[in-house]
Amino acid sequence: MSMHTKNFNMDSFKKPEPNNFKLTDFRRDLHNRHKREVHMRKERLRAVETRFLAKQMITVDTSRARSNCDVVRMCIKELGMKEFPFGRKEHCDIHWHAVSYEENPDLYGGKVNKFPGMTDICSKMMLFRSLDQMRELFPSDYDFYPRTWYMPTQFHEFSCEVRKLTEKKVKPRPTYIVKPDSGAQGDGIYLIRDPVDYTPSPNGKCHVVQEYLSHVYLIDRYKFDLRVYVVLKSIEPLDIHICKDGLARFSTLPYETPTYKNLHESFMHLTNYSLNKRSTTFNRSERSDEGSKRTISSVLRKINLNGKDGDQVWKTIERIVCKTVIAMLPTMRIEYQANIPPGKTKLSCFQILGFDIILMDDLKPMLLEVNSGPSLSIECEQEVAPGIVEYVASPTDEEIKRPLVRDTMMLVVPKEKLKYCRRRKRRLKRLQQEQRESCRSGKRPRFKSEPLQRQRTHILIINADEPDASKREIDVTKQMSEMHLDHYNDSRDQESATSRDAAKDLSEVDMPKMELDSEMSESHDDDTNHEEDSHEDDHDHDSPTSRRESCLKHIYPAIYDDEFERLRLLERVAELFRFCLGVRGSLRIGPTGFRTFARKCRLNRRGMTNASIDIMYIDMQRKFDHMNPERTSGLCFQGFLSSCLEIARRKFYAPTKLEMLENLLDYCEVNICQRDDDMPPTLPRLQYRPKQSSSSYGQSSTFRRKMSRDIREETIEDLLDKTQKNSEIEAFLRQGRRMNYVPKPVLDQPTFMSYNSE
Repeated sequence: MSMHTKNFNMDSFKKPEPNNFKLTDFRRDLHNRHKREVHMRKERLRAVETRFLAKQMITVDTSRARSNCDVVRMCIKELGMKEFPFGRKEHCDIHWHAVSYEENPDLYGGKVNKFPGMTDICSKMMLFRSLDQMRELFPSDYDFYPRTWYMPTQFHEFSCEVRKLTEKKVKPRPTYIVKPDSGAQGDGIYLIRDPVDYTPSPNGKCHVVQEYLSHVYLIDRYKFDLRVYVVLKSIEPLDIHICKDGLARFSTLPYETPTYKNLHESFMHLTNYSLNKRSTTFNRSERSDEGSKRTISSVLRKINLNGKDGDQVWKTIERIVCKTVIAMLPTMRIEYQANIPPGKTKLSCFQILGFDIILMDDLKPMLLEVNSGPSLSIECEQEVAPGIVEYVASPTDEEIKRPLVRDTMMLVVPKEKLKYCRRRKRRLKRLQQEQRESCRSGKRPRFKSEPLQRQRTHILIINADEPDASKREIDVTKQMSEMHLDHYNDSRDQESATSRDAAKDLSEVDMPKMELDSEMSESHDDDTNHEEDSHEDDHDHDSPTSRRESCLKHIYPAIYDDEFERLRLLERVAELFRFCLGVRGSLRIGPTGFRTFARKCRLNRRGMTNASIDIMYIDMQRKFDHMNPERTSGLCFQGFLSSCLEIARRKFYAPTKLEMLENLLDYCEVNICQRDDDMPPTLPRLQYRPKQSSSSYGQSSTFRRKMSRDIREETIEDLLDKTQKNSEIEAFLRQGRRMNYVPKPVLDQPTFMSYNSE
């Protein structure tokens, strides 16, 4: 026993060392440790930043800005705002996203630079579907984009159209361009001349096929298109601003009419910058009127030099922008109210859109597409060695995009906070000026700083080889006072670095000590300096810097409100669609909602049976199934609009489709307003709109007033009211009741009481 006890080893109970240790485990531990350190660093930085934050400071969340971060950060610094690069627990005044609204749907306050669902609305298929439906109603107004087919659904129609043109022997033979529905940066685009050359996508993705615009306006033999930036400030009410300047993107090969030999030349037929920047002939000139990327203003000047009217071209582009946004507006309002219900949040949206427009040889602008997330990068790629790319600053991009982002921020921020930032910026400049003056004069600066070491004003210089009589003192007070500013800046930077060691990699986020002191003093001195600041506001208002003109031009409703108000008819259809959805937040109407639409609008009185309503719903759902990538059940808004047009054609016939749809909407709105008291309280109430003047709808207003009188039907209550006033009708009803009901006497029982006229 004892022998066994002596030989007993406790090490056998220890956990054995792992023999199969993997390097990936070590890397995983390092990665987790790094994530914890980054999280702690962010929390410390947030605590320091929010500690010295004034209440009226404009805050901007750039945690999801991505490639837009450089230009946004420059504008934040220029306007005197406060940036939160890692986000903030409380909502910021501006949330800047680079992709879509769905990237962060949990926002509850402030302004976000994306509208919900805008990526799908600006996709090629949905965009041109909306434009086609507007072209059916307003053919003369919507002729600014090429004819479009949707593949693979309309492949048969496309083939028939090509065959007709071939039989007519049209010359030159038309060329067609194939674009992916959700493609970007020129990816997947190719040219064809025969429907056989169309290649369906193996993963089931859709395409749009458009007529290739071959007769285009050229500059120096190169094809180009215009990137026009548009700021959509709000959709309720509609508010559109356009940037006065933009970018002109040129191809890198001289243009030739498309033939079978040059259909594959992408650098000749496509003008996408992301594609042409890889060409060996790409010209990276820093001048705005030269190179493969120029400004729109330089192109318009060249058009004027050629004897054409460039100003008229730009006005036509403004009209195209307004008409396109009006075509997209019904779907945008449905998406907006589904994601951001009214009355439950203080969140609002704005967005910068990129319109791609090409000029024909007669200078007629044609819309190519709308980009929901145009690039706001101010850098460009430059190949310094074979296969080695370096990112350098692009003066042309910065000239256009920096004022665009800056003025967009000034457009959407609260005006009260904007005034505060301007006062704060002036105070900061004043403090800096006082700092320089105090350093030159040797006085103590106003701002708080660390006590400096007592400095000697004289230096005794002794030379060992010379006698004591040669001793001399040099006055260095002037030199020390000149060095005072540099010494203070070094000490301030050292203090900032020690207090923010967690954010040493983010020097742009660090707040200087002088700025922090000024912010802390502003809360105490705001009332005392209010009169002085208001005087400075008036003085700066007259200064040349304050008179800087904004790069944004307000075009709707400031200029084109009266001209395009008649085009906003489909918003009434969108109200009907939202009224019949039934489920809040839904974007598709089901068969029950479609029957509810027919019942509430009393379409059965116009000859629409329940069977015909169900058959129409099934047909429209199959027709628009290609616009349902998620394969969810229901009918989209475009399908609902097509159903309304079909009902109007069958039961509300008129010379034009516009009049048919107006008659249907009048009929539906009147019947819904009559039953408005019976609606559930959870559904939005659709109010009857007053008839518009003849200037808005032309000659159809007279017909609409007549139609509204004809569709008035008598109800039981109206009939009873009349019977109380008309004795003849009352006697007639009594006589009818006697004829319809005659009680039979029962033997040995009292007779039942019969109707009598007394």
